[in-house]
Amino acid sequence: MNGRVWDHGQPLMCRTPENVPGLRARMVWPREEFSWLAGVESNFEAIKEELLGARGGSSSSGFQPYRDPIVGGNADRAAADGLGAEGVDSGAWNVLYLLLNHKRFEENCARFPATVKTIEEAFPRHYSHAFFSALTPGSHIVKHHGPSNRMLRVWLPLLGLEGFRLRVGDQVVEPRAGEAFVWDHSFEHEAWHEGDQTRVVLIVDVWHPDLSAPEVKFLSTLQNCRLRAGRALAEHYESSSRGKAARRTSRRTRPTSRSWREGQAPPHG
Repeated sequence: MNGRVWDHGQPLMCRTPENVPGLRARMVWPREEFSWLAGVESNFEAIKEELLGARGGSSSSGFQPYRDPIVGGNADRAAADGLGAEGVDSGAWNVLYLLLNHKRFEENCARFPATVKTIEEAFPRHYSHAFFSALTPGSHIVKHHGPSNRMLRVWLPLLGLEGFRLRVGDQVVEPRAGEAFVWDHSFEHEAWHEGDQTRVVLIVDVWHPDLSAPEVKFLSTLQNCRLRAGRALAEHYESSSRGKAARRTSRRTRPTSRSWREGQAPPHG
């Protein structure tokens, strides 16, 4: 938070000022640490049924391509539509957001009431990041890191798990449908899907269990302030750009003083 980077000694973990020093670092966490996973799994069938209903419905599924911000290392994967960088170098990776950066996607949430109920009731201290992730056969998610160690990532695998594997640091996981697990996505990770069906998982981020309630409250408040400041800055630039465009248009269409002298009334206001 002060711009300094914690030297955590983990060669495969991200190095960022957002990391919180002293938190336990485990690539894939033992199930025994999270007694509430059984409650998540008890909703597996209801969540899968909602997902299948959405995919088979007549309206849009709500899924959209996953994109990363363009930085120096991924410019070669810039999306054809100009919106960010692809997260895969083969196949297709699509997501359906329910919660992202404390924003609730109301239309999507309304279509997945059982899923949202599970997120709100079965996941303690969720990070306000929750979405479905779909990966087509033949896909490879390129190696990357999450933004910090302050949250852990929970997966509830739903569909198409045969032929899929996830590498987290130096550990490889082959998830099974209905069996939730927790991993630390601040470690470098990548994934391959060599099955013949689209793989879908529900992803929910939770605050790191070593963080106290006051620490979570402080970090959440800080994050909200940054998000609000970022939105305000974006709105300012958007408003400024509209104003400049309007002034340019006004200069092009404004009558000259000569035209006023020729009998045209000058504009008011």
